Amino acid sequence: MPILKNKYPLCSHNWLFREDNLEVQNNSKEVIREWVLTEIFKSYNYPISWLGNQIKLIDSGNSQLSIKDFFGICISTTKGEPFLWISISEGNELTNAEASLVSILINSDCSGLGIVTNGTEQGTKFLRRRFDSDKCDYITDIEAYSQPEITSNLKLNIVADSSKTKNSLLPLSSRVENLFFEIHSYIRDIDGFHADEAIDELCKVLYVKLYDEEMTKAGETYSLQKSLYGSVEEFAAFIRALYFEAIEYDKRILRMNISTYQSSRGVLNTKIRLSSPALVKAIESLQNYNISNSDIDIKGRAFQKVINPIIRAGMGQYFTPDAVVRFMVDIASPQIFEIILDPFCGSARFLTSCLHFVRNQNQIESEKLMHEFAFGHLHGIEKSDRMVRIAIIDMRLQGDGNSNIRCTDALLDFSNYPDLKPNSFDLVLTNPPFGSILSSDAISKMGESYLAKGRKTCPLEILSMERSVRFLRNGGRVGIVLPDGILANKNYKYVRDWLEQEAKIRAIISLPIETFSPFGANIKTSILFARKWQKNEDKTQDYSIFLARIDNVGYDTSGRMKDISDFDQVSKEYKLFISREGW
Repeated sequence: MPILKNKYPLCSHNWLFREDNLEVQNNSKEVIREWVLTEIFKSYNYPISWLGNQIKLIDSGNSQLSIKDFFGICISTTKGEPFLWISISEGNELTNAEASLVSILINSDCSGLGIVTNGTEQGTKFLRRRFDSDKCDYITDIEAYSQPEITSNLKLNIVADSSKTKNSLLPLSSRVENLFFEIHSYIRDIDGFHADEAIDELCKVLYVKLYDEEMTKAGETYSLQKSLYGSVEEFAAFIRALYFEAIEYDKRILRMNISTYQSSRGVLNTKIRLSSPALVKAIESLQNYNISNSDIDIKGRAFQKVINPIIRAGMGQYFTPDAVVRFMVDIASPQIFEIILDPFCGSARFLTSCLHFVRNQNQIESEKLMHEFAFGHLHGIEKSDRMVRIAIIDMRLQGDGNSNIRCTDALLDFSNYPDLKPNSFDLVLTNPPFGSILSSDAISKMGESYLAKGRKTCPLEILSMERSVRFLRNGGRVGIVLPDGILANKNYKYVRDWLEQEAKIRAIISLPIETFSPFGANIKTSILFARKWQKNEDKTQDYSIFLARIDNVGYDTSGRMKDISDFDQVSKEYKLFISREGW
């Protein structure tokens, strides 16, 4: 393994190689360990009071250790999570001792640092775990321990700086709206992650930060404060342990609301892949701010500044322009009592936009009703793990309270969903994936479909439209983006005939080609709005359909913004139509 330049402040004493300690080289492992322990206290400044508690002597027979043939020292955080392992070896056992140490590190969720030594200069190595792979790198030394502000129980003490206690951190302001973007940049610069990989890690950082804020009681000290820890590795190990604590809490609480939470929504249940320096830098950038109590619009904009360019550039199939999202939500006019679904939700922009709309329309409604809507009325389905991570964090930042996003395929047979049933939702808003032609083999893996039955091929958007309608209760409304071919091509007349039997079409609004051009989709589309027929409603009745054409979406084919668009005017005209004709 290559020797990397150390990122930590180096200890200048090189204690293992001092002349007055050369006699340990020929002594037993017990003597070497005693000498190493002394140097941990003397030269690296670890508190002697930790001995027997956070500093433990480990033998191969110790029941706390699952790795065989280990002899040495383990140093842990205040939560009991090891962050430094020291493997002691006799001269001819060095290779095995290092192998045991590496095995411990790579099988740990939180431990990031190790030392192996037989008391000689040639037989001493410092190792740092790489959390983005099952490897360790050699480093030149470990960081000396700096006395933290608090050395006892973090949760029961208050630091001298009152800005570190509950309700005294700063809210995010427009002046620091770039904070999430800066953290994303740190992750890319320090660890070299690709932009979409860095988004994953930013989501995990925000997730654990929100958990710390939510679980810290008034008057207590926030745990995620760098000044409370004596080294980067100790703080990093504590963060990783708190992250898994947050996941376990979510599993325990949210599984009561979403069946099979682990398999359906447990996408955050992956290790933090950041190196310790990158992780600590990210948390340190957030430690003075209370995200939970920050203005929803500000933190929403801050997150969108990070995710929008990345989704546009590399994950365009998941992206619906904000102008289209706001327009569709405004036309649908979601109500506080309605249960809403996006079965192909991507980053959940339809759901967060519905939350904003209902919140703005119900400012004088009871807090209880708004809480119920935010916590239990917004639901999404998405296949991509990465997009679900983004959606969950974005919705939590927007104040949804729960983030009911399922990581699964919305087109499976309904028996695969223990908590999703047909005829359940009041409103479906979605921009499903389109452009793929499914073969008979692919169709056979989907749920039962009237429109695909007996066909050798079927466009994905047809299955998506059918499933969206099936999710609706009688009288429920749907707004969906569809390729124009479904609405005009004579080969798809059977689709239109089926739709007329299932729903009362209320509007078809044509979008220009540039609507999705900046995001890599050069296809002519329209927005369809419809209401599912009520039981026993006359399906043969004559009724009017609102038709409109959007010529100006507010940006050009390259994404450059324009001063005006047609969305507001068309929305006003549609609302007048609905006021006369009804849904």
